[in-house]
Amino acid sequence: MKNGKALVNEIATTGDASWFDKNPERRLRIRAMIPGEFDDVGGPPPVGMAWRTIVLEAQPGARSRQAIALPMSMAIETLTDGDLFDLFLQVAPKGARQVIASLRKVKLPD
Repeated sequence: MKNGKALVNEIATTGDASWFDKNPERRLRIRAMIPGEFDDVGGPPPVGMAWRTIVLEAQPGARSRQAIALPMSMAIETLTDGDLFDLFLQVAPKGARQVIASLRKVKLPD
């Protein structure tokens, strides 16, 4: 039986993979954050905000996720990949660009 963290990761990974399979022209997505998805995000978001997850797919099967608190009123479905990449870089830790570049170079099994 999987522990809670493993189950959360499986749910996030499976959902993201399915979304990118259905949206092959996209490299980024934004969705509601799954409770327990990030070890460093605890508690409720600031007042008027909602926790979201930005998922960047460097290549099929190689993804990076980043938590972000955004206004609840923000129409996240209208955000473009460019908008999402800008937001991703604002909240990602230092070195995120290098991690993304490394993910793009990884040879994944077919």
